[in-house]
Amino acid sequence: MRFEIRWPAVLIWLAAWIALVYLDGLLNLGNLALLLVLVSACAGVWLSAMASVMASAGAVLLFNWLFVEPRHTLHVLLDQDLLLLVTMLGVSAVVSVLMARWRQAATMERQHAQHSDQLRVLSAQFRESSDPATQAQYLQTVLAQNGLHTVAILLINDDASPALDAASHHWTGPVSDTERQGLWACIQQFGALGPGTGRHENFPALILPVRGRTRALGAVAIQNYHVHPWDSATRQHMQQACDLLGQEIEREQTLKWAQATKTEAQSQRLRNTLLTAISHDYRTPLANLMGAASSIRDQSERLRTDQLRHLAQTVLDEAQHLNRMTTNTLQLARLDAAPMHIHKDWESLEEIWGSVLAKSRQRFPHQKIQIDLPAQLPLIHCDAILLVQLFDNLIENAIKYSPPGSVLTIQVVRTQSAIEVGVLDEGPGIEDAWKEKVFQAFERAHTQADTSPADRLRRGMGVGLAVCKAIAKVHGATIWAADRSPQGAAIWLSLPLQTQPEVDPKEV
Repeated sequence: MRFEIRWPAVLIWLAAWIALVYLDGLLNLGNLALLLVLVSACAGVWLSAMASVMASAGAVLLFNWLFVEPRHTLHVLLDQDLLLLVTMLGVSAVVSVLMARWRQAATMERQHAQHSDQLRVLSAQFRESSDPATQAQYLQTVLAQNGLHTVAILLINDDASPALDAASHHWTGPVSDTERQGLWACIQQFGALGPGTGRHENFPALILPVRGRTRALGAVAIQNYHVHPWDSATRQHMQQACDLLGQEIEREQTLKWAQATKTEAQSQRLRNTLLTAISHDYRTPLANLMGAASSIRDQSERLRTDQLRHLAQTVLDEAQHLNRMTTNTLQLARLDAAPMHIHKDWESLEEIWGSVLAKSRQRFPHQKIQIDLPAQLPLIHCDAILLVQLFDNLIENAIKYSPPGSVLTIQVVRTQSAIEVGVLDEGPGIEDAWKEKVFQAFERAHTQADTSPADRLRRGMGVGLAVCKAIAKVHGATIWAADRSPQGAAIWLSLPLQTQPEVDPKEV
C-alpha cells in the first residue's frame, strides 16, 4: 500500500506546535490543550481516521513531554493534568473519526454525482445512435474514465446463442476462447462473473451482463492493471452503465417490433378493407360493367346508336364509381399509415373550390349548386390535392341524399382564427346518434337507400366521410355534422389560419 503525505495536515500540525511553544507561559495548560484539540480537528480534514487518531495520540504524548509537569518526562504529578490528557486524547480521537467519516461521505457524494453525470451523458449518447459498434464505443469510454480497461464487449441482436454465426452478434476487441466462454456464461446466467462477484473468482477478468428487463442482451469483459476496480461502488456503477446499454437496446428492439406489428396490422386492415369492399360493394358495379360490356360486344350490330350510347355511359359511370371507391379506400389506408407524410403549400381556397365545382358540374350537370365565397380570403397552408378530394367527397355525399331539384349550398365563413367551410343539403338530415358515427369507416346512416335501384348514386361502402375526417386531421382541422333549418344536413370543416407568408414586392 502506497503511503501518501498529506501536506496541508503536516503544515497545520507544524504551525500548531510553533504556536504552542510561543504561547507557553502566556496561557494555562487547559487553553493550550484546547488549541491542540482544534488543530487535531482541522488536520483530520486531510487525514484518514487511523492516521488522524495516531497523530492525535502522538500529539498528546509530545504535549505531555513538553508542557506537563514534570517536563521532559511522561510522568504526571497532578491528577487533573492526567484527566486533561486523557480527555484531550479522547476528544481528539472522536473528532478525528467524525471528520474522517465526513470526508468519506463527501467523497462518496462527489463520486455519486460524477457517476450520475456519466450515466446521463451516456444515456443521451445511446439515444443519438442505434449502431451497436458506436454504442459499445460509448460504453468503453465511460469505463476508461473510471480507470478500467475493456477487453471485449459482446452484444446480441436477438435470442442468439454461441452456435449462431457472427452476423447474430457484435464483438469488440480480440476475444480469447476463455473470455468468449465467460461472456456467454454471463449472458446465460444473467449475472456478473469474476473477481469480487462470488462466482468464478479465479477468472482473469470481471464480466458484467448487459441486462434488459427480463434477459441479458450482451456482456462486457473488463481488466485493469493500474487500479483495483472490484470494489462494490465501482462495480455497481459499471453495472448500471451496462444495464443502461441493455435497456436502450431493448427499447430499440421494442420500437422495431412495435413498428413491424403496426405495419402488419395496417397491411392486414387494408387487405380486410379491400376484401370487404370487393365482397360487398364492388360486385354490383362490376356486374353492371360486365353486363354492359357483354351487350356491346355481342349485340352491337343489333343495337341502336342511343342504346349503345346508354351502355357506354353505364360503363363509364360504373368505372368512375369503382375508381372513387378505390381511391377513397387507399387514401384512408395511406393516411392512417403515415398521417404526417403530406406535402403542404400555400394555396388559394378560391382556386381549390373552382377545381371542385368544375368536376362536380361535369359529373352532376343537373344539380343546382350555390356558393357563398367571401372576397380576399387569406391563403391556407394545405395539401391541395387532399383538400380537393375532401370537398369532392362532401359534394358527392350531399348530392346522394338531396332530393331532385334541390339546391346544394356551400358557405365559407372567416373567423378570427379559422376559415369554416360548410356543405349544406336539403335531404333527410342526420340523426343525433349518427352525427359522430358517419365519420367512421363503413358506417352509413341511410342504408335503406341501397335498396332503391333507381338511384345508383347512393351506393357506397361508407368511407367517403371517413376519408374527409382523416384529411382534416392531418391538416389540424376539425369536421363535424350539424342540422340545417328547416330541413337537411350540414357538414362543416374548420381550417385553422396560420401566419401568412411574406410576398416579395419584386415578384408581384
